[in-house]
Amino acid sequence: MLIVDRAGNLDTLEIVVEMNENNFSDEVKVIAALENKIRKAVESTLNIAAKIRMVEPKSIERSEGKAKRVIDKRNLK
Repeated sequence: MLIVDRAGNLDTLEIVVEMNENNFSDEVKVIAALENKIRKAVESTLNIAAKIRMVEPKSIERSEGKAKRVIDKRNLK
């Protein structure tokens, strides 16, 4: 899930990544390493900086209709 927001005059991007049950860990060190790996991959592939947040398996809401994968919190008025 992508969350777009604005801090001052700059847009920010947070990527919420749901861990699968095989990779889920309650160790902060393991989660931080995964976040760092994903952040580096996003930066090198897309050339944008993003905050990565890992969440528990099955914690991102599922919908039966159109999935809401991008949340835009910016007030562009």
